[in-house]
Amino acid sequence: MKFVIVIFFFVIVSIFSFNRKEIESYAPASHKTNEIAEWESLRFGAFVHFNDNTFLVREFSKNTDPKIFNPTNLDFESMMKTLKAAGIKYAVLTTRHTSGFCLWDSKVTSFDVANSPFKKDVVKLFVNACRKYNIKPCLYYCLWGSKDWDPSKWNPVIKSELEKSSAKKIILAQLSELATNYGNIYEFWLDMQCWADTSLKPQESYDLVKSINPKTFVHFNEHVQDGSKLRYFPTDFINGEERTPPIEGHNPNRTINGQQYYLPFEYEITSQRCDSLTLGNGLMKGSVWFTFPMSKFYPVDSLYHFIKQNFDRGGSNILLSTAPDKSGTYRKSDSDSIIKLGKLIWKNFK
Repeated sequence: MKFVIVIFFFVIVSIFSFNRKEIESYAPASHKTNEIAEWESLRFGAFVHFNDNTFLVREFSKNTDPKIFNPTNLDFESMMKTLKAAGIKYAVLTTRHTSGFCLWDSKVTSFDVANSPFKKDVVKLFVNACRKYNIKPCLYYCLWGSKDWDPSKWNPVIKSELEKSSAKKIILAQLSELATNYGNIYEFWLDMQCWADTSLKPQESYDLVKSINPKTFVHFNEHVQDGSKLRYFPTDFINGEERTPPIEGHNPNRTINGQQYYLPFEYEITSQRCDSLTLGNGLMKGSVWFTFPMSKFYPVDSLYHFIKQNFDRGGSNILLSTAPDKSGTYRKSDSDSIIKLGKLIWKNFK
C-alpha cells in the first residue's frame, strides 16, 4: 500500500511538473545583458538562402516535388571559408522556405530532403560547417498555415498530413526538431508570422525554443520597415527587412504592456540583383534573396552605402542575404564580392 502511495505521489508530481513546464513563459531582456552585448559585437552576419526556390528560379516557391532539390556540389566548407574571410560571425540557413520543403528529415512530413535525390541532412551539414569555422549557426523557418499562405492548397502531401494534424502542431514539432537535434543553435529567425496558423501565437513559438535552450535568441521578422513598428512580440531583436533605422536613430529601449525591454536592431540587406524576379522591397533596384542564373551581385560600394547608414543610425548588426547557386556553392564572383564587402565593413566599423 505504501509503495502504491509513493508511486501515485511521483505520478502527480510528474504531471504537475510537465504542465508547469508546458505553460512556462519567457520574455526578452529588460536591459543590455552580456549575451545581448555579445550579439551586438558580432556586427556582421549572413543569410544562406538555399532551398527548392533555387532550382525553380522563384523567390516564392510553390513546389510540390521534392525531387527537384538536387545540388550537385553542396559545399558548405567553401562557403564558410568565404564567410570567415569576410569576417562574418553568424550564419542563418533557410531550413524551410515558402513551399514547405524541409532541408532535414522531419518526422512530421515526407516533403523533405529525405525524399529528394540528395537525401543528406542539409541542416546538419550546415551546422557542422559553421562550428568548424567558428561561425555561430542560426536557423530560419518560414511560418505558414493561414488563408494567405496554406501549402495544402497546392501540395497534396501536406494536405494529407493536415488531415491527421494541424499547421500549428506541425510547426511546433518542426521547431522542436530543429532546436533539439543539432546542439545549441545560436538564433532562430522566424519569418512570416502573418502567414502562421492563426491559433499559433508568437509567444508559443518563442517559449518552445526557449524551453529547449533559454540562451537561444528568437527573432521574429518584423517585415519591411525601419524598426519603428513592433508587429510581433516577444522577439529578442527588432529588424528592418531591407530597411535601415529611421533618421533619428534606433531606440532599443521599448516599453511594451508597461514593461521595459532592450531590443537592438538588425538590418537585413540582399546582395543579389535580378530585375525580372524582384519583389521590389529593396532600397536598391532588383533585390532578390536567392541566387539565380540571371542574378548578379550588387556593386560592393552600393551595398556599403546602406550598411554604413545602418551603423550610423544605431543599428547593431547587418545580415547580408547571400545564396549559393544550383550546384550548392557560391559563384566565385559572389564569393570575391562578399570578402571585399567584409573587409570594407571591418575597416570602418568595429
